[in-house]
Amino acid sequence: MRVLLCGGGTAGHVNPAIAIGETILRNSSNSKIAYVTTLNGIENSLVEFKKYPIDVSGFKGVFSFQNIKSVFKQFKAIERCKEIIREFRPDIIFGTGGYATYPVVVAGHRLGVKTVLHESNVVPGRAVMKLEKIADRILVNFEESKNFFKNKEKVIRTGNPLRRGCDSYDKAQSRKELGITQKYVILCTGGSLGAERINQSAIEIIDNLVRCNSEVLFIWSTGKREWEASLGLSADRGLNKLNNVWMSDYFSNLPMLMSAADIVISRAGAMTLSELASLKKASILVPSPNVANDHQRKNAEAIERAGGAIMILESKLYEIVDVVKELLDSPERQLDLEKNIARFSMSNANRTIYNVLYNLL
Repeated sequence: MRVLLCGGGTAGHVNPAIAIGETILRNSSNSKIAYVTTLNGIENSLVEFKKYPIDVSGFKGVFSFQNIKSVFKQFKAIERCKEIIREFRPDIIFGTGGYATYPVVVAGHRLGVKTVLHESNVVPGRAVMKLEKIADRILVNFEESKNFFKNKEKVIRTGNPLRRGCDSYDKAQSRKELGITQKYVILCTGGSLGAERINQSAIEIIDNLVRCNSEVLFIWSTGKREWEASLGLSADRGLNKLNNVWMSDYFSNLPMLMSAADIVISRAGAMTLSELASLKKASILVPSPNVANDHQRKNAEAIERAGGAIMILESKLYEIVDVVKELLDSPERQLDLEKNIARFSMSNANRTIYNVLYNLL
């Protein structure tokens, strides 16, 4: 099987494609995988498959000269993608959304290559919606995403493909391996770069709840961009030397830390939500207001409606200390959240998607 992957702009688009590439190679070792990347996208540092770069950019929400440039780039990118397809000769194209997916799928369709799209978010992105008519299959993470498509016979709920490891952790075993002795564990993360408002809230939680309770371990991933500022804020209040606070700009073993936690405070990206669902975590979701189409808020609302998480908007983060305290004091509430978010986990999503690709060929 020769598969051409595409999808860029954010790790939320790239990681599912990588996960599927790895799954294909595990199930069919003689397969060939390549990835169409943007010139300066995050995928260039994440992808280890053969890479084919294209010059393409996204569209702004209003009419602008930048949008005109983007249109011309898309036309040129489609022609470049035809050259890539003729060279690599894929049997199938797998795209995970974002503006980088559009020219690859269009070129593949015009050259008679099978195409499959995957949508992680509740509300499908612009590229996936525009490609609905020509795609052979559309795979979704959320059941309610199906309502946005006209060609429902193409749409299959598979869940999100996760990179290896997330579903292999046990809470007690993780705590033992990490040397955690505290009764309660809270994990707080705003993503790999960090989130200023979440980090400010972390300071308040530590100062008001963790400092005075040695039974609570607070694991805090500040993000690389926010490390210095967060370190300064914690030092100002004398919080950086507490034995029950683990603080780092980035934890490479985040899935294990997540599995050890009782409560997770995080953003609401689709991949993060899939990990939380797979690990059955009681979660407080703080959606980023700075993503396209307000995807994170819509994702968090879907989980909250089902009783699977507590959502707090950034504008109401002053409530978070009370929310964390109430959750810590209520094991029953934690259990309800764990049971309900677990319903969003699709077991064997990677294998299911692999089977879709295999059967389509």
